[in-house]
Amino acid sequence: MPYRPFAATIAGDILLEPGPGFGDGSHETTQVCLQALAALAPRTGSWRMLDFGSGSGILSIAAARRGAVVDAVEIDALARAHGEQNAAANRVSERIRSVRTLGETRPPFDFVVANILRAVLLDHAGALVDCMAAGATLVLSGLVSTDVPEVSVAYAARLEGERPEVYERGEWRALVWRHFAGRRPSFDGLEVLNERALASAILDGSRTGGGAAVSTASVSER
Repeated sequence: MPYRPFAATIAGDILLEPGPGFGDGSHETTQVCLQALAALAPRTGSWRMLDFGSGSGILSIAAARRGAVVDAVEIDALARAHGEQNAAANRVSERIRSVRTLGETRPPFDFVVANILRAVLLDHAGALVDCMAAGATLVLSGLVSTDVPEVSVAYAARLEGERPEVYERGEWRALVWRHFAGRRPSFDGLEVLNERALASAILDGSRTGGGAAVSTASVSER
């Protein structure tokens, strides 16, 4: 029987069958992503979201119920099938396109969320940033505190040096770039130097209290 997990707060209860796909709403990384969707996703008009590492489909379903058209990327076939079943149970299948790889998606996206391991976020930094539309919001979750400097540097170097806000829930961290509208740089040898400078700035900021904003509260609107 389907069960109703915690945290489907942005669009009412979400039905999820137990299965192999990660994300029943109880994990802190999922909760902060749901809160980011609630606070930062577009409220009017048509918009598109990329859910990278979609698992059970909970984030895709939540976004679809807020009017998004979603590309859900999940490499694991069993988890992908699980997510598709959950989308059908919540009657949003027509708004969620389930694919295996980023190469099968149809960018650009107004909201990009990736709740996945640090190594995967680093490996796909360029590809995820390239998927962003002008003014898009980027949410990276699944991180612990020691992951934050490295991942922040990798993405800030591709987002004109803009530093993220860092949100925490328990031992977990999420990085948020709100409504980034800048022009993303091309990559060459100069970018490596920029990454080094960014790393120094971010690490110095973390020692002095500057740099990325840190919040222990829910993600909220500005």
